[in-house]
Amino acid sequence: MTFALASSSTIDHWPIFVLLISVAWVVFGITKLKLHPFLSLMVGAILVGWMTPSLPEPTDVNKGLFQSRVALAEAFVLEESNQTGELEILYRGEQLTRVETSAKLAELSEKHGSKLTLSFRVVGSKSLDSPRMQEVLAEAEDLNASKVTFEAYEKNAPSSNETLKAINWTLLGFGDLVGGLGLLIAMAAIIGTCMMLSGAADRVVRSLMNAFGEKRAGLVLLLSGFFLSIPVFFDTVFFLLIPLARALALRTGKHYTFYVMAMAGAGAITHSLVPPTPGPLFIAKELDIELGFAMMFGLVASILPAYLVLKMASWFDRKYNLPMREASGASNEQLKQIVEKKDEELPGLLLSSLPIALPVLLISLVSILGFCKKLSSKQGYLNSESFAGIFPYLEFLGNSNVAMTLAAGFAILGLVRQMAAKQEKDLAAKLGKTLQDPLSTAGVILLITGAGGAFGAMIRMSGVGDSVGAIAEEFDISYVLLAWGVTAFIRIAQGSATVSMITGVGLIAAVIGDGDALGYHKAYVFLAIGFGSITLSWMNDSGFWVVQRLSGFTEKETLKTWSVLLTAISLLGLALCLLGSALLPLV
Repeated sequence: MTFALASSSTIDHWPIFVLLISVAWVVFGITKLKLHPFLSLMVGAILVGWMTPSLPEPTDVNKGLFQSRVALAEAFVLEESNQTGELEILYRGEQLTRVETSAKLAELSEKHGSKLTLSFRVVGSKSLDSPRMQEVLAEAEDLNASKVTFEAYEKNAPSSNETLKAINWTLLGFGDLVGGLGLLIAMAAIIGTCMMLSGAADRVVRSLMNAFGEKRAGLVLLLSGFFLSIPVFFDTVFFLLIPLARALALRTGKHYTFYVMAMAGAGAITHSLVPPTPGPLFIAKELDIELGFAMMFGLVASILPAYLVLKMASWFDRKYNLPMREASGASNEQLKQIVEKKDEELPGLLLSSLPIALPVLLISLVSILGFCKKLSSKQGYLNSESFAGIFPYLEFLGNSNVAMTLAAGFAILGLVRQMAAKQEKDLAAKLGKTLQDPLSTAGVILLITGAGGAFGAMIRMSGVGDSVGAIAEEFDISYVLLAWGVTAFIRIAQGSATVSMITGVGLIAAVIGDGDALGYHKAYVFLAIGFGSITLSWMNDSGFWVVQRLSGFTEKETLKTWSVLLTAISLLGLALCLLGSALLPLV
């Protein structure tokens, strides 16, 4: 299978240069200047925007498209000259003739296909009645564009200098990600702290130890991370499970590194490979792979990498044997007091496990019912009017924000009951003070996460995806290797596994088409994109900082363990995809 060779003159190398400069700054700022990651990433995002030529104006149209995670509108400015009466057309600051405008519209239509979005701003007139303008707009509407918008200004269109645009877009990227994850992270932080202080985490650990034995404790945590990360975001799963790992390490007195790496590594695998997690779900949709098949294929492909996680976590534990240091939530001294309690002093197993089980059950239930609804017959109960009346309520409860808030409520209830049992005075004041620490921790993580989101958004706006795609077409390589390489490159550049999956499949789907000429099932491309998104979690990845801050590891220790582990998973996954597509093509 070969690609049509692209002329090097058609490749824009500037976005690659912007990418390298910005990544170098982030690493230098954090490691050498000792800047807080939030500051380094925010400055890096603004730097990317400043170096990106002709950023679009942050108009309402472009803001909406940006927040929807789709391509920004291709913007044209139209103005009739008062002196000559001729129509002046600008595209990204470049003046075009009428013929050049037609050629540019055709080029954009071929580049974006049905995903093309066009924005026309008419300057100097409130109407679009001019015959010359009507001619251009009619030509645009004849294209197969997903959206064409028009804005008319009697005076000059609002504009700003490039530095201000870079700052504004950076802040939009920051707010977009924080707005989506803020409540989830805050509630998860509260759940973790309350479970630790109430003894709920230790109750769950004791129950698991009784059921499986101490020798299998690491396997239990691995399976918990493996299955919980299918319906729930990885960051949230780590928040939920780190209290169990810390309580377990205190109880056994050893293997803290093993416990943390086992649960986190397994969670990272299913987060990137198994729908209905948003990233894999989006890949399956874009590649037109049946959802049930994608779920089963992703689960089967996750087994061997999960075994690798178990072995590497054990090796890290022997090699580094990192201590369990003080971290956010309960202190080590408080944890020690908890694990020394008698069983009858701890909360019941049902109340203890609800903060973890409830969000998983609610979120999974809605996903499973929605999937079963598609598979069931039109006469079945899931497609009946009676079920249609119930489903909106289930969707409400299964919303991740609602489910996590309910779980936090049960976690707080468990803590309040334990405090009341001690007959503590001024219960409300003590509870409020107790919840300050997890919220402070969540605030710091949100700042770093939001800055990583801003950096990733600006990298995407720089056009690096198009440049990588064009460069890849110059080499005769496997589509599986291309899918993995492009996704891994974007993952390393901007941090987010989900964004790298969305960007990677956007590039590869246009190349492989319906996949009939591949010679193997498209599911291998699906897996390659998923494994590529796992590659090298470092300082621009929110997951890196969640693992580092909540585990108590140093940044260097996190790089030597977490980053190495994910890269090994990704490389093993690539090998599995290449071998599978060659030996078991499934066509």
